[in-house]
Amino acid sequence: MKRRALALALLLAGVAGCGDTTGSERVRFAVEVGGIERDAAQALTFTSDQGWEITLSEARVALGPLYLNTIAPLESDRRGPLERFGDLLLPSAYAHGESHLSSGRIVAQLTTQVEVDALAPALVAVPGGGDGVREPALTGEVWMFNRDGALGGAAVRVAGVARRDGVEVPFEGSLVIDQALVTTGGSLDAARRVRGIPAPVTPADGGALRVRVDPRGWFEGADFRELTTGTARDGRYRFTSQDNVGRAFSNRARARAAYGITFSPTR
Repeated sequence: MKRRALALALLLAGVAGCGDTTGSERVRFAVEVGGIERDAAQALTFTSDQGWEITLSEARVALGPLYLNTIAPLESDRRGPLERFGDLLLPSAYAHGESHLSSGRIVAQLTTQVEVDALAPALVAVPGGGDGVREPALTGEVWMFNRDGALGGAAVRVAGVARRDGVEVPFEGSLVIDQALVTTGGSLDAARRVRGIPAPVTPADGGALRVRVDPRGWFEGADFRELTTGTARDGRYRFTSQDNVGRAFSNRARARAAYGITFSPTR
């Protein structure tokens, strides 16, 4: 509730500081969420950077709130081998140099929390939509939260099969937002938010903000062979935050590359 009140205060401040410019125009818009655009009749299969052919049978994420900000994104989101290796050693907020991201100014928001099926390409409308001011944004920020039901108290849940060199690894696992993700000097809120998502959009009254989740990069840097040293339960190997796969998943599921934000002036 405090976060929503703060966001509203920032929005009103933005309106007050814009005088008679386009930024003073309050707008309301639809919000639609879904997975990547693809043929829903086919399984989502892709090859990871480690050469694993991965087919996902489940990929769910709980998101909200969401903000559009005037902060510019980083010039590059590319990471080298050492950075990917670091993913596997320690949990992090996966900021990609987030220190350049000051508080900026929020120009639009979605306060509703919603569950997204990242395997479903069809967009689903979020009840209530979003609101803000008609002013250009450059980046988006999404927050993740633990959710009961299909997510079983996690913020992200995934299952599938990974294959490489004749080895087949059925797997499943989840990401829970808790104190284990908090880095030194950080906070739980910092661990749950994904900032700097490129979103060069201008909110307009009656338009539609569209958010898509792309799970194909969630296992970058992960070697599924490590899971086979454990014991499968119910036919699947479960990764955890203590193994190579779980650490990579924790970081990459919270990376901005997993999210796409666009805006259509009409629904």
